Amino acid sequence: MTATDQRRRRRRRASAAPATLLAGVLLAGCADATGIPGTDVFEVGDPARIKGEGGTMLLYLVDREGQLTPVLRPGPFTDDSGSAAGSGSQRPLYDTPAGFVLGTLLRGPTGAELAASLHTELPRVLAPVRDPEHKDGRLTVTLPFTVTELSEAARSQIVCTVAHAQPRDVDARIVLEGQNNSIVPAQECPVSAG
Repeated sequence: MTATDQRRRRRRRASAAPATLLAGVLLAGCADATGIPGTDVFEVGDPARIKGEGGTMLLYLVDREGQLTPVLRPGPFTDDSGSAAGSGSQRPLYDTPAGFVLGTLLRGPTGAELAASLHTELPRVLAPVRDPEHKDGRLTVTLPFTVTELSEAARSQIVCTVAHAQPRDVDARIVLEGQNNSIVPAQECPVSAG
């Protein structure tokens, strides 16, 4: 390396040092540039509760972190003063049959729900689904697939959707029965809503 090359290198290092120092000072100042003070993390408790009025359906999908997420959809049955839902001050949460709500869940998310990064872990089923049956103090849901092969999130999607489609049975223990004599023992919805 020649003497000229060495001088050039020293000049580059000398001129780069102030620029590097200036960049460091500017970046350090950016943290306070907004004028918004930092805050601590606060625990806020359970997720917000969602309540559906008559004529709506509450379904449970899965978000990108794998957490159950309640979704309200309009139902096929309206809740007006002339409906069977009643015109008294105590309106039911839902007037849509639980089997219909479950069938809607099994048809999968809408385009808007997919765009919001929601998905289902359930197999897609287009056939009608029966309403849950009350057996031995539990709700039994009969499904057209093997239920023991479902993930925990998929099971919870069904359990929570059914539990919240039956307003008197929000705390119900729900048994899943499926093809090949598969049975998932009674469980409760791990999410609070309503």
